Amino acid sequence: MRRFAVLLLAFAACTPHTQGISPKLSAREALRHSIDSLASNPIFRNSNMGILIVNPRTGDTLYSLNAGRLFMPASNEKILTGTVALAQLGPDYRFTTTFASLGAKRDTVLDGDLIVIGRGDPTVSDHAQGKAMDWMARIADSLSARGIKRIEGSLIRGGNAFPDTIYGYGWEYDDLLTESGAPIDELLYDEGMTKMRTQIAGRDTIIDIATRTPYRTYLEALDSALVAKGIRVARGVSDNIATIPNPAPAPLFSVTSPPLRDILKLLEKPSQNQIAEILLRTMGLEKTGIGTADSGAAVVTRQLLAWGAERDGFRVYDGSGMSRHDLVSPETIVRALTAIQKDTAFHVFYDALPIAGVDGTLRTRMVGTRAAGNMRAKTGTLQFVRSLSGYITDIDGDQLVFSLLHNHFITSVNNVSEFQNQVGALLANYRTH
Repeated sequence: MRRFAVLLLAFAACTPHTQGISPKLSAREALRHSIDSLASNPIFRNSNMGILIVNPRTGDTLYSLNAGRLFMPASNEKILTGTVALAQLGPDYRFTTTFASLGAKRDTVLDGDLIVIGRGDPTVSDHAQGKAMDWMARIADSLSARGIKRIEGSLIRGGNAFPDTIYGYGWEYDDLLTESGAPIDELLYDEGMTKMRTQIAGRDTIIDIATRTPYRTYLEALDSALVAKGIRVARGVSDNIATIPNPAPAPLFSVTSPPLRDILKLLEKPSQNQIAEILLRTMGLEKTGIGTADSGAAVVTRQLLAWGAERDGFRVYDGSGMSRHDLVSPETIVRALTAIQKDTAFHVFYDALPIAGVDGTLRTRMVGTRAAGNMRAKTGTLQFVRSLSGYITDIDGDQLVFSLLHNHFITSVNNVSEFQNQVGALLANYRTH
């Protein structure tokens, strides 16, 4: 029945003589009338809603409601992080992890610490590798191939690429033990998660929880992989940070991540928070020399202003949208979405977005409508926040750009999602003439 209601609304936009709409209304006026009717539902009476829908090809604004006002974006913040990262770092950017030692190799013994110099590779994870330990096993194979069977020192991190806090500014305490609120660092294993043994109903059970020491979880996983390969680390894992001399010693070897073009799919489709936070800090590190969230936010700010966003149209505090301090207007999101369309690597960002009715966080939405398989958009959900922004192709073949931001509602999230789904169906069925 709900699906039929969506289709009926979509049909109304295309045939303005039905549903009480005057046949003299233009297609644009009919669309506005339909969205106005949806937005005026009494269940949204006390909530804040911002909408902007444009046709970049013609330059027309098809619908606007509070488009310049500021809203908490939730994971729509990843639109800003993803587009700016693509523009600033490029689609072929890779993260490099270096393995070095200040000690000499004597026969099969490394006479010193094994120093792991991380730069935030977010792909040492089950999601990216199939099994995160497979990546660690390849590192152990590389050491074994160099004839190393014993490390006399410790496994220790080198340098401090991300000197910031391991959590985002404004993250809520209740999130910090969950997958959403897992920490980030320059050494990150399995997206900040670790396994813990506990008893449930009298039985030993393994559960996944967010680690409090991401670098140590990484090094302990490496230690396990080395032991499995027959390589012993005499002093185990160190909590210290190795001081790297200048000039730095020649590395034993380095490994690189998949390119950003592949990483963006791991970010946008499942809405992965830790990748977003690493990208924010990486932009700061690469463009300012300081790998902090503030430095990354400065890079994002400069790019958004260069794209024509208003200075008072956004505030960036983290990369994922977990922060309740992030603020953005529909105008700013639409600016970013239209600006990246002009980038030669636009298809990388477009292909990374969830597809309505197909995959990612949109896989169950708008099924059975013309928006399914058509809309590419980013969702966003926090308490009292529901967002949806992206692209959809209308019947004329024009790619429309839209941003739907909804804050401070007390009706159910499903009601807000249904409103967004209905707008999506209207846009998919929109025809200029």
